[in-house]
Amino acid sequence: MNMMSKMARDGLTGAQRAEIYRRQILVERDRLEVMHADLQIVPPEDHDDIEQALTLRLGASEMAALDGVTKGKVEDFLVARIKPDNDDEPIVIIAWSDLAASIAEDGAEEAAIARLAELGIEQSALREVMARKVIHQARIEAIREFRQVLSNPGAAYAPVPITGYEPDMQYAAPPATSAGPSAPAQPMAAGPWASMTPTQAAEKFFEHNPRTGGKDGSSRKKGKKPWTEKTRDQFRLPAQFLEEVTGGRPLAQVTHDDLVKLNNCFESLHGATFRKSKRQRELTILEIVAEYEDQVADGERAAARGAKTKSDGPEASGLKPCLTRDDLGLNLITTNRHWGFLRQLTNWFNGHQQLAKLDYGAFMEKDDREQRDLRSVYTLDQGRELFSLPPWTGSKSHARRMQPGELLVHDAWYFVPLIAWYSGTRRDEICGMELADIEESDGFWLFNIRDNATRRIKTIGSERKLPFAEELIRLGLPDYVKALREAGETLLFPELAAESGKGTMGDAYYKNVWIKISAVLPFVGGGQGVHAFRHTAIDSLKAAKISEAVAADFAGHKTKGETGGRYSKAHMHLLKEAADAIPEVTKDLTPFSISLLPDRLRGPRRARAR
Repeated sequence: MNMMSKMARDGLTGAQRAEIYRRQILVERDRLEVMHADLQIVPPEDHDDIEQALTLRLGASEMAALDGVTKGKVEDFLVARIKPDNDDEPIVIIAWSDLAASIAEDGAEEAAIARLAELGIEQSALREVMARKVIHQARIEAIREFRQVLSNPGAAYAPVPITGYEPDMQYAAPPATSAGPSAPAQPMAAGPWASMTPTQAAEKFFEHNPRTGGKDGSSRKKGKKPWTEKTRDQFRLPAQFLEEVTGGRPLAQVTHDDLVKLNNCFESLHGATFRKSKRQRELTILEIVAEYEDQVADGERAAARGAKTKSDGPEASGLKPCLTRDDLGLNLITTNRHWGFLRQLTNWFNGHQQLAKLDYGAFMEKDDREQRDLRSVYTLDQGRELFSLPPWTGSKSHARRMQPGELLVHDAWYFVPLIAWYSGTRRDEICGMELADIEESDGFWLFNIRDNATRRIKTIGSERKLPFAEELIRLGLPDYVKALREAGETLLFPELAAESGKGTMGDAYYKNVWIKISAVLPFVGGGQGVHAFRHTAIDSLKAAKISEAVAADFAGHKTKGETGGRYSKAHMHLLKEAADAIPEVTKDLTPFSISLLPDRLRGPRRARAR
């Protein structure tokens, strides 16, 4: 009697469970279709064969859902890929948590809460647990159904008669009228979702999905990292662009024609300068397209007159630059990211408010280019040329670091490229490091790459400890760390912090330092930048015959199976050997006594006056 009373008070009725199941299986069908399409567009790193990759993901998803049904929760587990017909092929071991993230599978907790909210059912502990079980049951059935459809494609559709077929009037073309062609039909919309703009929908998406950081970016699931603020901004951006090209219409009224307009904008932008300046970030995408069109027209007029066109930026020359038509168009990686995020938003939104058919396959393209050929690296001669510049050999003053002189300073100008060259760490990992992230243990000076109060790292796999290369020690990095601690600092490069707290320290370094350094290096271009240091280091480890497992730990890449004692003293010796295997291009630099920036220059940066 108590059990039945509790069920009536806090549980879910059979009808409610059935409705949750119905809604979730629709979500799962769409998710599996999108996952399959994504594998065809961008093949995963863990498999060369798409069919094997799909089989692995379906099997692991079903196993996780079965665990959820019987145990009430899904604990992380390892999935192994073995090729029995090839003994030389390594066994690849992947954690379920990493695999789930790669196939965009939301946690059952979030899905259960979302379904309860859609049905207007007040949450309780019992209802949430019961709803989670239904979510897992729907996932199992959707996976099994998906397998059946793969073997029998016709099972996904209603039978079509061989003769006497009449098209569904819902999709029949409307009769022609003298008024000309009509606009594409928009779905009927009502309720709070009907008036929600794309940018408002993006914020609601965050609120409904704690894995993204939730409403304010601070929500997180145990054992999983939420999206970084950079990823959240990248998700918002295509929603903002869509809102701008539709004139602020609600997302519920968006049609495929609107996506075509947005794609035309992407093809009319200059990727190298798009939204790089604060002024442009305050304009709409349509206003920016118009500016670029003006620049192309200026170039065509100048070419017709036989005059030389100006290729310098407006800040450098004070003149309006000219572009050619061939200069326009965002690169494939950027547009695929924009379309991928927009598809994720509209697929989720469609579960709350029906949308018109949106075919993202018309815009997303598979990148068939060899990624290894696309990676930019620095040669040893280019490295030597870089480190022969004034920031390492003597500058005129603190304000004129690129002019030769007698001033030598230990700061971000000096150490960021050195750390990047000799460790292969990412720009944000270096620039956002705190002094607490520098450790001395068992005779090793170490970078402890981890989340801190300043920035989050890219992935869980990026967490690692790296020994200093001998050349960093010779050039004074440990002494620099000690001097900053004695000065009461907490950041490795305090001059990169913003007084407002906005922006990343890596972006601050790029805008205030690297742009000035790269401007005098003729070889920097075509993708070469701070990240090219990372590719250079990784290629150096391969050339030095460093083992794949050690190189993966060094770079913070996902490893094919974790081994015990990853940070043991013996393993640190292997990582130290890897660090010292990177070619030394700074042997001609002479160490100098610690010279910190003056206190006034080590303070947080103030915003520029408008």
